[in-house]
Amino acid sequence: MRGLIKRLLALAVVSAFAFGCAAPLPDIFWPEPPNQPRIKYITSYSSAKDLTGRSATSDLILGASATFRIRKPRGLDTTKDGKLYITDTAKGDVFIFDIANKKGTSLKKMGLRGLYKPIGVAIDATGRLFVSDSQSDRVHVVDPDGIPQDPLEPNIPFKQPTGLAIDMENQRLYVVDTHNHHIVVFDLETLEHLQTIGRRGDDEGEFNFPSNITIGANGKLYVVDTMNGRVQSFDKDGRFIMTFGEFGDIPGMFARPKGIAIDSENHIYVVDAAFNNVQVFNDEGQILMHFAKYGHDRGEMILPGGISIDDDDLIYVADSWNARVVVFEFMGDKYKEREKKGKGK
Repeated sequence: MRGLIKRLLALAVVSAFAFGCAAPLPDIFWPEPPNQPRIKYITSYSSAKDLTGRSATSDLILGASATFRIRKPRGLDTTKDGKLYITDTAKGDVFIFDIANKKGTSLKKMGLRGLYKPIGVAIDATGRLFVSDSQSDRVHVVDPDGIPQDPLEPNIPFKQPTGLAIDMENQRLYVVDTHNHHIVVFDLETLEHLQTIGRRGDDEGEFNFPSNITIGANGKLYVVDTMNGRVQSFDKDGRFIMTFGEFGDIPGMFARPKGIAIDSENHIYVVDAAFNNVQVFNDEGQILMHFAKYGHDRGEMILPGGISIDDDDLIYVADSWNARVVVFEFMGDKYKEREKKGKGK
């Protein structure tokens, strides 16, 4: 038995050495050469080993935590201190990947119970978490230490709350109330219900099972109106501005729009779970490009959902079927500045 263990360990070491000597994989860009690249594939995260840099071989030798592994990611948010928050509908948990410090935890590990099907997640400047649970029809409020507070109380009870967004400048919290077909607005400090935007329908300012929301410049709202196959925008007071997109199968159209986010140059990113890609629009709703495709490999996705873009224009997409978060980078002004300083990611 001891001899067998020694042979297995030797084989593992040889395999690790061979893996370590492998040539680096080529970069992946969109659009493809000879066009000027605008989006770059960076990496993916699925478990603790992706944070620590440990290989699968070292996991076999040293052991790895099977519990700290994403199973079905859905919603995402990022913070200025380098943390990535991931809702997991299969595990009923919210994972917290501290990328900068190469460690991770989850709300369950912090002692929180009572999450069933968490969908959206948003973090304010104080570290307070808001998590929508579409099974219990609640939006949970959790302090930075993982201690639950009183949940949000809208004037009309939630029916499958999903997407969340925080406008720090105007101190507003927005909740997409999917089965009520409207957006609920709360005061971020008092958590009082301030306003309700929209109702069911297909006219301007109306919704049919909306799913996700993000905040643009000057507090402008962008809402994914999923079953109307479009994105609608509103000003910070909830007044309708414009709509773009429709059902179809060509670039600029949608089949199953999900997550939405905005980069530092006001480009609008919309995830489509049927196209298995992300489409990029300008602030007038005109299609610019798309990236990613169906598959399991680098830069590929199956049934993607949520999306978040951090202050460095790194793009995080929840790749639901592949049980991971895929990371891309917008190669805009911030990227170019980092390249000049020799700090490109």
